[in-house]
Amino acid sequence: MRAFPAAAAAMLAFAMPSVAQAEEPPVEAPEAELAELSNKLADPNIQAHAAAMVQVLMGHMLDLEIGPFVDAIDRATDGSGPDVPSDARLRDLAPEVEDMSEEFADRVPEAMNSMSAMADGMGQMIPSFLELADRMRQAMEQVHETEPGR
Repeated sequence: MRAFPAAAAAMLAFAMPSVAQAEEPPVEAPEAELAELSNKLADPNIQAHAAAMVQVLMGHMLDLEIGPFVDAIDRATDGSGPDVPSDARLRDLAPEVEDMSEEFADRVPEAMNSMSAMADGMGQMIPSFLELADRMRQAMEQVHETEPGR
C-alpha cells in the first residue's frame, strides 16, 4: 500500500513544474495522450507481449557468465574472493532464482494495469493542474505588482 503514495507523489512532482510553467495549453491535449497510454498499458495483448519479453530477458540475465567478474574480484582482493568456477553463470550462484523470470513475467500485467490507472488519473487531473497553474500565475503577478520599489 506504501507504493501508491510514493508513485502518486513522484507523478505529481514530475507533472507540476511543467504545468506551472505552461503559458498556454499544448496544441495536442495531454489528456488524450495519457488516455492513449492508459489504454495501451491496459491492453491484454501488449501486457502478454511485455510479460514474454520480461521472461526472456530475465532468463538471459540468469545466463550471464560471471566467472570473469569473480576472477577480477579474486585478483583485486589478493585471492580472498569467492570460490566460483570460471564458467559460472548467475543462475549457478543462486539456484533459488530459477523461477524468478516466470514470477516477474506473471506480475507484468498487474504492474501495467497499475500504471494504466495512474496515467488515467493524471489525464483526468490535467484540467485541475492547468487551473492551478493559472491561479499561481495570477497570484505571482499580484505579488510582483505589490513589490516595494515599483
